[in-house]
Amino acid sequence: MAYVPLNAQLPICYNTQQTVDDELQLLVQTTKRVRLYGTDCNVLRYTIDAIQRLKLDLQVVVGIWIDKDSTTFTRQSTEFFSVMQAYGWSNVIGVSVGNEVIFDDYQPMDVLLAHMADIRTKVHAVQPNIPVFTSDLESANKPPLTNHEDKAGVNLHPFFSGVPVDTAASWFWTYLNSTVAPAVNQGNTSPIDIWITEVGWPTFPANDNTNASIPSIPNLQTFIDTWLCDANTKQIPYYYFEFFDAPWKVWPGSAVEGFWGLLTIDKKLKVKLPDCLAS
Repeated sequence: MAYVPLNAQLPICYNTQQTVDDELQLLVQTTKRVRLYGTDCNVLRYTIDAIQRLKLDLQVVVGIWIDKDSTTFTRQSTEFFSVMQAYGWSNVIGVSVGNEVIFDDYQPMDVLLAHMADIRTKVHAVQPNIPVFTSDLESANKPPLTNHEDKAGVNLHPFFSGVPVDTAASWFWTYLNSTVAPAVNQGNTSPIDIWITEVGWPTFPANDNTNASIPSIPNLQTFIDTWLCDANTKQIPYYYFEFFDAPWKVWPGSAVEGFWGLLTIDKKLKVKLPDCLAS
C-alpha cells in the first residue's frame, strides 16, 4: 500500500506519532508491505517506531523525496540514515530514491542518477541485499535509468490509458508485458525485476474522466476485484495507490488527484475487499 500520513505536509506537520500509530493499525489489516514517499514530518521515523513498538507485521519501502529544491534530497537522505541508525534495517525491504522525478521534471537525469548512486553505495555498504531504485512512469523506465537500479519501480495506472474499467486489468498486463518490460530490459543480459510502485483507480469526480476511464466507487470495486486478484495470482510485487483520499492534492484542472484512496479521508472503506487481497 502506498501511504502518506494525514497532515504530513511541509511547512507545518500536523501528524503525530499517535496519528501514524492509528493509521498503520488500519493499514496492516490490508497488507504486509507499505511504501512511503519521503522522510519529512517524521514520516519514516514514526512509521518504523510504530511497527516495532506495536509489533505490526509490516515491511517498508522507504521513500527519499526529490524535488526542484536541491536541499530536499540532502535533508531527506540525512533523516533516512539517522532513522536507520536509531531503529535498524529489519523492517526495510527497499529504498525508492525519488518519485516521478523525470516525469515531473524535478531534476535532470544526471542529478537523479547521482542521487541514486549515493544512496545505493551507502545502503549496500551495510545492507547489500536491499534494492535501491527510483519510481517513475513507464516512459522513464528504460536505459540509462534502469542500468543504475536494482529494481525497476513502475507507476502504471490503467485509468490514464482511457480504457473502460471492465478491460483495465487485461490492458494493464498486456501493456506491461508488451511495452514496459521490453523497455526496462533493453540491452540487458539479465532481466531486471519490476515492482509496480503505483497502481489504482480514482473515485471522484465522475466528470474528470480520461476518455472511457471514469472515476467512481463502483468502478473502483470492479478494478479491485479484477486487477488485485490477478496481481496476487501472478505474484508480482505491487503497491496500491493509495491508502486514503488526499483532497489537499486537488488543483485546478486535476480534481481527480485527491481521490485515489481505498479509504475516504475519514478512514471509511469505499469498497468490499476481495479475499485475494491478503496475499
